[in-house]
Amino acid sequence: MNRRHILTGALALAAAATALSGCGSEAERRTFPVEVTSTPMTGANERGWTVTVESAHLSVGPVRFFEGRALTARRFDWYTLIGGTAHAHPGHYSPGDALAEVLTTRTVDLLTGATLGDASAVTGEYGSLELTLTAPTQATDPQGVLSGQTMRVRGTARNAEGVERRFDAMTSLPKPIQGVRFEKSLGMEAGHVRIAVKLGTWLGRIDFATATDSDADGVYTFPADSQAQNALVRGVEDTTAYVVTWVEGAAQ
Repeated sequence: MNRRHILTGALALAAAATALSGCGSEAERRTFPVEVTSTPMTGANERGWTVTVESAHLSVGPVRFFEGRALTARRFDWYTLIGGTAHAHPGHYSPGDALAEVLTTRTVDLLTGATLGDASAVTGEYGSLELTLTAPTQATDPQGVLSGQTMRVRGTARNAEGVERRFDAMTSLPKPIQGVRFEKSLGMEAGHVRIAVKLGTWLGRIDFATATDSDADGVYTFPADSQAQNALVRGVEDTTAYVVTWVEGAAQ
């Protein structure tokens, strides 16, 4: 078993601090807030659909930060055979030591954004993070906006021929999203981490014409074996859908 699965919480961070000290670096303990938000979708997706997002929610946490850098490489993608575009995939990713973690899980309204929590951390050379999309509970999603799934987006898609689809898209991932890029030499400076979900990547591969199940109100969902659902899952698990930056300055 990988040591990062054995060492958790304070033990993992203590191990990281010890390792850094042993290499001559003076690692210091610190905290920083972690914010989750989104960036809007602009223009048509690769299947020619322009999407207006009306709501977007995500059950997120824990989030763990590692020293190992996220490697990307182009590789053949079977999705290209049905008209999709190949995207970057993780290469030989090695997370290395854990440097920070925020253990909070909450349901975030991505259109407004929210602070997930404060990460317990040490200073050092950050390279990547692991994002867990956790199944919501009554405590983390009291209004039930996710309907038991880990992400949900609702909106309207239109194509150049004038076809319109009001949609309600949901999915869950069986494992954390590993190897999300975050490269930062972190000291004791004031600031926070912002994780921005690119809604354009989530929805960028979907042919909404394959969303064939509609309710009495004319809202379409994605059949389990449809191109739309498969493309949604690919978008959500794509590491490039999550842009992680360090925002300088004291929290507002």
